[in-house]
Amino acid sequence: MSHQHTLTIHTRHEAVAIERLLQVTRYRGFTLAGLELKPLADVSGLLVTLSVVSDKPISLLVNQLNKLYDVLDLELHQAEAGALRA
Repeated sequence: MSHQHTLTIHTRHEAVAIERLLQVTRYRGFTLAGLELKPLADVSGLLVTLSVVSDKPISLLVNQLNKLYDVLDLELHQAEAGALRA
């Protein structure tokens, strides 16, 4: 059974930061379910809301995203168990 997870990520204000987020998401076997991107008011970074689906533990993705140089802060929101079926 697949689970949907939503992460809120504060990154540096660079396009390459988003490329790295998506690359790690794909490499770890998570499917992109949604992506929202907003610049912060002071233009110091980007606020990314990333929704992913997988039957893998979300910790696999969170641990790797936290290692990225561009990620300044990451928050995992409550997972929706059984939201989607594989």
